[in-house]
Amino acid sequence: MSTLRISPDKHDVPEKLLSLPFLVLFFQATCCNCYIAVFYCMEQWMAKISVEPDLRGLLLAVLPCVVFLARPLMTWLLYGRNTTWAMVTSILCSSLTLLFYPCIESDNAVWAIFCLRALHGFCLGIYSCCTISLLVACIPKGQSARGFALFSLTLLLPYAILPAIGEWLITLLGDEARLFAATSTLAVPALLTLPLLRQKLQQQTRNTKKAAKAAQNAFMWKSLHPKDLGFVYLACLSFSIMTNEAIFFMKGLCQVIHALPAYFFTTYTSTIMLIRLLGNVLFDKLPRYPVMLSCSLLLAACTFAMAHAEGTELIWLSIVYGAGLGLLYPLLAALVCDRSSPEMRPINSNIMMAAFDLSGFLAPMIGGLIVNAGLGYGSVFISTSLSISVCGLCILTDLLLQKKQAHSA
Repeated sequence: MSTLRISPDKHDVPEKLLSLPFLVLFFQATCCNCYIAVFYCMEQWMAKISVEPDLRGLLLAVLPCVVFLARPLMTWLLYGRNTTWAMVTSILCSSLTLLFYPCIESDNAVWAIFCLRALHGFCLGIYSCCTISLLVACIPKGQSARGFALFSLTLLLPYAILPAIGEWLITLLGDEARLFAATSTLAVPALLTLPLLRQKLQQQTRNTKKAAKAAQNAFMWKSLHPKDLGFVYLACLSFSIMTNEAIFFMKGLCQVIHALPAYFFTTYTSTIMLIRLLGNVLFDKLPRYPVMLSCSLLLAACTFAMAHAEGTELIWLSIVYGAGLGLLYPLLAALVCDRSSPEMRPINSNIMMAAFDLSGFLAPMIGGLIVNAGLGYGSVFISTSLSISVCGLCILTDLLLQKKQAHSA
């Protein structure tokens, strides 16, 4: 009696999220995000070289502003093209900008820093555009929330590690500018791993080339329509304004409520990483709209409570804040990814990232206006509560629009 062996259909085998391209891209993005995280001490360095206080905030905002302006242009220019050389060039130029900081002196500091930040922002816009486009090609169908949850660690890990190592390196190197220059050496591992992405880059180019012409014309920004992803993008913008305001103005609030900044930064980043590492396999199984609306409500209450907290109360609020943040971002990003056709995913994901870029410019301006008006840091955090409330309203509006379209179909 013979035994009939049936080979499984390769299409029935689910794709792995943790593939070689995903892991390589994760490592490379972590290295390149250290180029941003190293500027945690830039404000203090600018004070040392006698940059006026009113100019420091402007110089800090130059980089995210240029990233925001560069991303749409790069999305349009690079769509349907092999981005290997764009990634190489952006990594090399970002490294070069860091090498010039030790050469800056007090008398030419403002314009030199402005030019370096603008160039760095343009390079970062190119690299980020290429990375997001490649990331959505690496995430298998049905695992988008998990993919974005894990990949978000590429930005959290540098902020969790670099400030601690950076303080030690500053004592060895002499000052912050030399730390910026030393960080440029991370270009070496980032570039050495790039050939491992060659096959995926070529595959992505083939997949998007057919739709490139149509996407570059009338359909490129169609997802901005309220009936498509317009309200989801607004939710991303208001969500990110909240997170950036909290980052920029938490130290000031801590001085008022007699708390240590570490109560917030260490606690909330640890909570986010714990949730995304241990719970990422469940993210795509969660009911998205109910969870997102619950997180928005939770974060609104939490940030409002932070404005009235005292001392160690901030620790418990930071745990709640980290839990809400840890869930909300991956689900928002997954909504954009899952509601996009394969051809439009790179474009729509970069529009989402442009909303995050814009918040990096708007958040310090909003918070600064509130502080300069004499309303205090507590009022800044009340504004973050309002911002995340707007996020929740946008999510609810999008849900109602989707239900209305489903009924009319």
